[in-house]
This record gives sequence, C-alpha cells and structure tokens, in this order.
Amino acid sequence: MADCFISYASPDERLATDVAQYLRWRGLEVFMAGLSLQPGDTWNAEIQNALRTSPWVVFLASRVACASAYVQQEVGGAVFGGKKLVPVIWDMPPSDLPGWAKHYQALDLRGLPSHAVAQQVEHIAEAIHASKRQGAFIAGGIIAGLLLLALGGKD
Repeated sequence: MADCFISYASPDERLATDVAQYLRWRGLEVFMAGLSLQPGDTWNAEIQNALRTSPWVVFLASRVACASAYVQQEVGGAVFGGKKLVPVIWDMPPSDLPGWAKHYQALDLRGLPSHAVAQQVEHIAEAIHASKRQGAFIAGGIIAGLLLLALGGKD
C-alpha cells in the first residue's frame, strides 16, 4: 500500500516525478502512474487500487490537470473516499481551483525557487509521516488493549 497517491496530468509529469522522488527519498511509498505502472499492468485497475488504499492524495493542480477528466475522477474519488487531499498549485491562483478542491488548503508554489519548492514538499512528507506515527500509536494501543482483555479473561 502506498502512503501517498500523486494525481497529475501527463504534461505535468516532470513535476510529478520530482515530487514522487523527493517523497520516496524521505522514506515514503508513493504511487505515481508514470513511475509505478509496469508493462502489462492493467493501468485502470492499478490506479483505482492505489487510490483506494492510499491515505494521502497529492493533487498537482495545474490548469491542464483541472481540465483533465481522469484527474477529476481521481480527485473526486479522493474527496469521497475521505483521503487527506493536498492540492499543489504553481501555474494558477488558488481561486481557480475547481469547486470540489477549494475546500482544501492548497500548497502554493507559484514563483518559488527550487530550494523553496523542496521545503514545501518537505512539509507534505512530514505531515504524512506524522499521520503514520499516529496510526501506529493507535494500532499499538488497540493491540495492547486486546491483549490485556485476553490475558484478563484467563484468570
């Protein structure tokens, strides 16, 4: 299961690749169709599965992506699936985001130099890691509680 799904339009593949590689460098499992799909994969099924199982979706929200039916489908699935959605904009103002994405705090990369873009992507990586730690802590608590119940019932 990927920690993060990157939704993007094909013309934005260079930025998507850079974001994916940085997140992977930070130790995260990332699904990006251009990097994750292998020859012979049923791409639609693989994309749907990755979207369904990834708790985070990074939406590279360019003008082209906002007009793409495939990207709209992926982001709609993220919204209705209760995913953590992070719109990332760089070629348009946040006010131009589609209505369904305006409710999410966007990461605005417009005009930033490359080192500042890396710092912003770092914030995404930190947030994903923090949610993973919180999930592990909760799971550990549940398991500990179940063990105590099981051991308590053997008296």
